[in-house]
Amino acid sequence: MDIFELRAEASKLGYKLIPIKKMPKKLPCVCGCNRRTKWWTAEGLFYECNNCHRESPVGKTEFDAVNKWNEMIEWTKIIEAEDGT
Repeated sequence: MDIFELRAEASKLGYKLIPIKKMPKKLPCVCGCNRRTKWWTAEGLFYECNNCHRESPVGKTEFDAVNKWNEMIEWTKIIEAEDGT
């Protein structure tokens, strides 16, 4: 029995074996560009804006990299709003 069959049987009985995480949507860059390049390094992977070349922190998985990109964009918007730029 593989994991998918096991998960199906467990869901019939009302159990959840492994919570399924959905990939969050990537926010557009603060420059307005909605295209990013995904880069792999020895530490993990990160995203870079194709327009302004802003880089996100490195994440170990793609899920972590997307979350770190979104956090970086949100913090950059907050900082730029406080500075007035």
